[in-house]
Amino acid sequence: MSKRLTKKKLKQKDEFLTTAEKLLKVAAHNRSYLVIAGIILLFSAVFSSIGFYYYRSYSKKGSITYFQDLHLYEVAQNTLDKKDINNALDAFQSYRVSFKFLKTSKLALLYMGNCEYMLGNYDKAIATYNTFISDWAGRDRYITAIANNGIVQAYIAKNDCKSAMPVINSLLNDKNNSLLQLTYLHAVNCYLVSNESDKAMDLLNEGLKKYKDNKDIEQQLTSLMTYVKEKGQSNIINLQNGKF
Repeated sequence: MSKRLTKKKLKQKDEFLTTAEKLLKVAAHNRSYLVIAGIILLFSAVFSSIGFYYYRSYSKKGSITYFQDLHLYEVAQNTLDKKDINNALDAFQSYRVSFKFLKTSKLALLYMGNCEYMLGNYDKAIATYNTFISDWAGRDRYITAIANNGIVQAYIAKNDCKSAMPVINSLLNDKNNSLLQLTYLHAVNCYLVSNESDKAMDLLNEGLKKYKDNKDIEQQLTSLMTYVKEKGQSNIINLQNGKF
């Protein structure tokens, strides 16, 4: 037995049909707009796919170029030849421009600072290290400590221990300082340059107490202490051509 259609149901059916007819009429009338909308959606999907593929390709190319540049840097470190150093510097500068969306483009600044240091351009090295620290924004404080030690070493090479000491003191209190032993060497060097061997001894004694459970640091600090006692009024620690 079929269900009897009530007036209410007939009205609902009429409303549905009327709405459907209106939509079809709109679609027919605005067919060109619907086609355009479909094309836009299609191209959006296609270009999204291309963008993803491009980024993967871009990242891969960036990685290859980065390791090629690192090789040039290693050659420059080994030869200390100005031509080799400039080749590495130019390569990292180009990398910064070509792959600015990759994280490694920021690391390129660190190597650029090292290259400027090896060339004897200490002011440029300091400025580059500071730019790196600003751009890196504390992502990895161990790497930031490397840049800060580079700043200290550049100041020392300029015979400017007055500017180096605030950075040194900050690094000595930084638990993330990945080059702590180098920082102690910098500190002792600056105190000896300033004829303040007593301050160097105080610093080393504090360090021996603080790092009594670290054999490597303890051994270095003991050696530095022996050196300060014997050569307290002279400075033979030469970091001018140091590599780091």
